[in-house]
Amino acid sequence: MLLSNRPIMMSVMRSTQRLFLLSLITAFFDFGICRAEEDSLPPSQPEVVLRSGLKIPLVGFGIGNLPHESIPQVVDDQLRAGARLIDTAYASNNEQILADAISKFDASGEGGGGTDEELEPLHVVTKVWYTHLGYKRTRLSIQESLNNLQVTSNRPIHVHMLLHWPRCDDEIPWMNCEEEENNLPQLVKDIGPPPHLDKADAFLESWRAMEDVYLDHSQKFTRLGKLRRGQSDVRQPFVSSIGVSNFGLEDMKKLVDGGSHVPPQIYQGNSWLVFHDPFLMDFLEEHRIFFQAFN
Repeated sequence: MLLSNRPIMMSVMRSTQRLFLLSLITAFFDFGICRAEEDSLPPSQPEVVLRSGLKIPLVGFGIGNLPHESIPQVVDDQLRAGARLIDTAYASNNEQILADAISKFDASGEGGGGTDEELEPLHVVTKVWYTHLGYKRTRLSIQESLNNLQVTSNRPIHVHMLLHWPRCDDEIPWMNCEEEENNLPQLVKDIGPPPHLDKADAFLESWRAMEDVYLDHSQKFTRLGKLRRGQSDVRQPFVSSIGVSNFGLEDMKKLVDGGSHVPPQIYQGNSWLVFHDPFLMDFLEEHRIFFQAFN
């Protein structure tokens, strides 16, 4: 489940108040989406405005850890119920499955709209894996994700592109930095240096790549929405915001205060951070970075 809390959170808010807020959001998810009856209209969903001015749903669902064979049905069920925010990651290797499921749902007519009528936008959060940190590797990862997320329907796809981790850390048991580097395709190895050899600063170069893509898309895709490929109309997704996931406070300070031209618009982290890391939460509030929680 993907949850999101309000971007402005008072530092004096007590833990019980924060718990109440998350409980309300959870209740909305449980009763507004998961238990929506098949014949009922999709519920209206609360939204928040990012610092860029873009509105994003407060509640969504994640497919990152789902078995691939389960994803099409889950996506169909959730879109039918009115969900408009979906979370995944490049490392989950399911972005193309998601795009195909969206296209199939729209082709069924369940999404509404006629052939030439633009459908309601969807928001997809995806992430650059730590093996692709560094400027050129990150640019490659972003492009591959955008290619994967193309849909063959008249529906805008807002992509919220995050850095999944600030670095590979061998002290985390399931991270195997050198082994993962060795298993990469040769193209990735050739395009940029191994990020695990520059753990302190590789994510800063990645952020520069994120900024460049975001600024380019902000200009380009306000004018272009549909690209043609062969005989099919293909909706090109565009990067509507950039952000980070799983960053600690010191890394956030280094990123934000280190001369970034475009500050992160989204920070995604476990919901327990609301209670256990008040300094990080205060930092996000101070810099108007939207906190998006998962659990």
